[in-house]
Amino acid sequence: MRIIMGLFDWLRPAPPLDAATQARIEHAVTTGEPLIRQVGGYERKLAPAVQRAIDYCDDIASRIPGPFEISRAAFAADPMVHALFGSADDIEVMLSRSQCVRDHMMELTATSGQCCALLGMRHREKVGFGIELTGNIVRMDVPQKTLYFADHTLAEPGPDVTATRAHLRDLLFDGLLKGFAAQVAEVRAEQSSLYREQSITHTLVRSGSDPATHTRRLETLGEQLKASGDVLQPERLLDTLTATLANPEPHLRLDPVNVSVDRCGVITGVGSEGEGDTLHFAELSGRDKRRWVVIIAKIEREEARRALERFETAQRYIVI
Repeated sequence: MRIIMGLFDWLRPAPPLDAATQARIEHAVTTGEPLIRQVGGYERKLAPAVQRAIDYCDDIASRIPGPFEISRAAFAADPMVHALFGSADDIEVMLSRSQCVRDHMMELTATSGQCCALLGMRHREKVGFGIELTGNIVRMDVPQKTLYFADHTLAEPGPDVTATRAHLRDLLFDGLLKGFAAQVAEVRAEQSSLYREQSITHTLVRSGSDPATHTRRLETLGEQLKASGDVLQPERLLDTLTATLANPEPHLRLDPVNVSVDRCGVITGVGSEGEGDTLHFAELSGRDKRRWVVIIAKIEREEARRALERFETAQRYIVI
């Protein structure tokens, strides 16, 4: 009886995918490679990998430090904000120049008076010499490393931290899909180049100029075209997309960084507690392999408004 019941269980069709999973699968295929729809049962094969990628992206979004208030007051009070900017004026300059602030901030802060956004920066270290105080002894020309940040960029604003993290999760998932689509596009571009070279080589063979050499080249081109054609078969594309989403770590990472600095930005310890303030931030690397220090920034409406007004005033000039 158990065997019969087990057989019925095996024959029973799998329950349908829920609407949210189905929507994400279709989005993955549309963004990644629509040819995958030619493969029967692609939804079932992709479902676990899509869920794995969503969970991974959700984990990364939840681990981005913050929210940190980005303001003049925070520059004086918060060691993290103090380390991220060279001066309080630099905060206002960043806000005034940000396209994100000009396009969205006033709208998003209209109700609550504040909003959140992703703030990305480049992490830099400068080697030099400085003064060190050890007890009552002052030492001159001591080798030092200074921590600073450049290329501050605000992006992906949301009304609150929960909405911002949810949006970032979806954005990170899209990044995985676009990375896969870029790889497929590279294979297609290479295939087109091979076809062009094949056509030229056929012409050279017909011309009678060194036919043996050109014939061997045609054989090599034929093998390369077969290999690229195999990669672009719908079944192979489905396998590759499934593998990419099931194992997203090589394509998307968030690495924690701990560093201690004094109020002048001089590094006093890396990876452990040191003198001064210990900063805990994270570096995000995606499909372009560049690393961004990222935090969730909280922007007050009045802070953004003052920065924009200062920017607009600075742009006024007299035409004579």
